[in-house]
Amino acid sequence: MQHPSRTASAGERIAVVDVLRAIALLGIIITHCAQGFLAGRPPRPGFMNLSALDGFVLNLGTLLTFGKFFTIFSFLFGLSFALQMRSAAQRGSAFTGRFTWRLVVLALIALVHNVFYAGDILIIYAFLGLLLIPFRAVNTRVLLVVALLLIFNIPGLVLGWRGLSAPPLNADQQQVAAQMQAQGAQEAQRQFDIKKSGTAAEIIRTNLTDGMEGKLAFQLRSGRLWITFGLFLLGLCAGRLEIFRDTEAHRTLFRRLIWGAGALAALTTLVAIVRPARVQAAASIGDLLVSLSWSVQQASLSAFYVAVVTLLYWCNPVRGLLPGLAPVGKMGLTVYLTQTVFGVLLFYGFGLGLLGELGVASAIALGILFFVVQVVLARWWMTHFSMGPVEWLWRSLTYFKLQANTPAAMKPA
Repeated sequence: MQHPSRTASAGERIAVVDVLRAIALLGIIITHCAQGFLAGRPPRPGFMNLSALDGFVLNLGTLLTFGKFFTIFSFLFGLSFALQMRSAAQRGSAFTGRFTWRLVVLALIALVHNVFYAGDILIIYAFLGLLLIPFRAVNTRVLLVVALLLIFNIPGLVLGWRGLSAPPLNADQQQVAAQMQAQGAQEAQRQFDIKKSGTAAEIIRTNLTDGMEGKLAFQLRSGRLWITFGLFLLGLCAGRLEIFRDTEAHRTLFRRLIWGAGALAALTTLVAIVRPARVQAAASIGDLLVSLSWSVQQASLSAFYVAVVTLLYWCNPVRGLLPGLAPVGKMGLTVYLTQTVFGVLLFYGFGLGLLGELGVASAIALGILFFVVQVVLARWWMTHFSMGPVEWLWRSLTYFKLQANTPAAMKPA
């Protein structure tokens, strides 16, 4: 049975999606603050682990936060693709060319962002987003299978398996590997020193060179590149099936997801506590299985969070904490970029230079406090405007025309 009062008409924003995006942004600033907005290899393990409390918070964050909200954020990007495609079809508008140009504009915004912060993910989203276009006509069941294979990092497991079957390194190869490892540690320390105490010019130069190279290497080494695309495809499936429309069938789906994903997340979290996944290349079949378990943990816990938030929001879509977060999600790009402004000014040399001096717990507390400020500002902004400032710029550049930005000009997500 459908709830007519709770469903959105064609073209109307789906408010719970904005709420989920806001929750994802909270998790993202927590993760970035816990890493000092370093966006690179740390100079030593646990470099922000300055006390017992920091160690506890770091371990808890690793299990419950880190990677989970990136997962939700990426899933919502694919969902937005589906919503935009449906909206264009309802209006009878061309989609492919406009969407491609929209991603080009996003890539330009991302490039500016990357100048100051090498951890920018938007440039990856822009290029992977182009790959969504040829997938839009693929059968939903096929999309779902491909999405899950990518999200669970099956390509990474295949590569790891091939690595296990390779012959052992000889003495010369071991020496070269040791030299490369030492050079990597020296480079990590150099980049850390530049970000902590370097000039703005030095940081910018590092971000545009070594930072870009390191980001691509991380995306490939960790499997994050194809995992992200798998999340895009999963979001595309969710958008096609319209699972965020409030109906009895979808409420039942999310209740089942809470129990199923929750049980899977609990089991794989226990595995992660007993045997954490290796940062280095897998050395055994056991390492590969642990890596698979960790990928499942990331995905299942993220799904659990999405289901819980969605059902809680549907219980009371007017009052309470969750509806109050919707303005943050509506201007998610602006919020994401201003989080970077906060982070680099707090940690980098051209700001307060607190990188490595703040512990994990203190850094996360400051990040949460800043997010609360963002919530207040976003709620004020969205009472006067229909889009955040960066969203307005993005849309204006997409359509080659300054867009109206008043509450009456609200557009669908």
